[in-house]
Amino acid sequence: MPAELKASSLYFSPISPSHKPTAGKDGYGKYMLTVPWSRTSGWGQPKIAARQDISLDPLAGVLQYAVTCFEGMKCYKDDQGELRLFRPAKNFDRLKRSAARVGLPDQWDNDELLDLLGKLLDLESDLVPAVDGENLYIRPTLLETSESFGIKDDAYASDALLYVVTSLNLGKGLYASSEGEGIRLDACSQFIRAWPGGHGSYKLGANYGTVQVAKRPGYAMSLWLHTVDGKEYLSEAGGMNVWVIKEAKDGFLEFTTMGLENGIVLPGITRESIIELLNDHASGKAEFPIAGMPKNIRVVERDIPMEEITEGVKDGSLKGMFGCGTGVVVVQIGNITSQGKEYKIPSNPLIKLLRDAMTGIQRGRIEHGDWSYVVPGWDGKQHEHDVDGQKVIA
Repeated sequence: MPAELKASSLYFSPISPSHKPTAGKDGYGKYMLTVPWSRTSGWGQPKIAARQDISLDPLAGVLQYAVTCFEGMKCYKDDQGELRLFRPAKNFDRLKRSAARVGLPDQWDNDELLDLLGKLLDLESDLVPAVDGENLYIRPTLLETSESFGIKDDAYASDALLYVVTSLNLGKGLYASSEGEGIRLDACSQFIRAWPGGHGSYKLGANYGTVQVAKRPGYAMSLWLHTVDGKEYLSEAGGMNVWVIKEAKDGFLEFTTMGLENGIVLPGITRESIIELLNDHASGKAEFPIAGMPKNIRVVERDIPMEEITEGVKDGSLKGMFGCGTGVVVVQIGNITSQGKEYKIPSNPLIKLLRDAMTGIQRGRIEHGDWSYVVPGWDGKQHEHDVDGQKVIA
């Protein structure tokens, strides 16, 4: 029977005190977690060691057919100096879903992976900032290492590698953009990021290579569009979910975002969390974490025509737009260029309220159920011993 992923079999190789990072890599974590996988034997021994290059066969699936998926997570340091993660099981479940889509291993115990990740983060504790808007970004990645060339008997990898590396402050530059004028977006008709029935809702490497190619100078990112029956609809912006704030005819303030039914947009964890916070507040189940959110609000998940944005600017029904995601948290959209015309999007103080609520929960200042996970301490210096014939230090 293939072996399961087990944190108890971790092998830890400490870095020498004289270790110096590679030039230009000062903002990266010193360590990396690696776990090999084989279809025949299952998960191999997890290892935490110095961050290093990965060796691959030239015909490996990740190189030939982009058989890879990843996650984006952040580690925060709270006011007491403890490390925190935001809803990590959600990221692990989404990684499983993405892995299954491209034939990579998708079965493991989330608690075991969380145990391993916690040990890695504890080793990088000194690198984690304790300031709002700053973070240690975490990149769990799965890729096919086995040869994948031509048509195979099945689409599933024979060998794969799960690894986790870290870096400082992804999204820091956009954090303050929930205030002021917001960011500029270019409504992109030339490139199509995703389409119904495709793989836009999975966090695959192939989905993100087009982001930089499509982005025009002077814009923070592209506003992705897709077309249905000749009409353009919003998809995502760069790599984040998009929200529209509009005044409905009944006087309610609607927070509208693209639905998930057609598989075009990523099921963002920040997106899901904002939906839960707003719905709980509107229904009376729980007050919004920070004072100032009106009661007469509703969340709407549906397709959003680009025409609705341009008309909303003209008639005043559009009250704001923002994007959300792990990297940016919540960021105000201040300007959109569409078909050669500039549209000024009104600012809205509720966008900063959403950002501050999310940041407060992420950094442990605001208690909200089990959304903020405290990373346990680990000294990494226990004696080496055997587990099922493997040398381990854990």
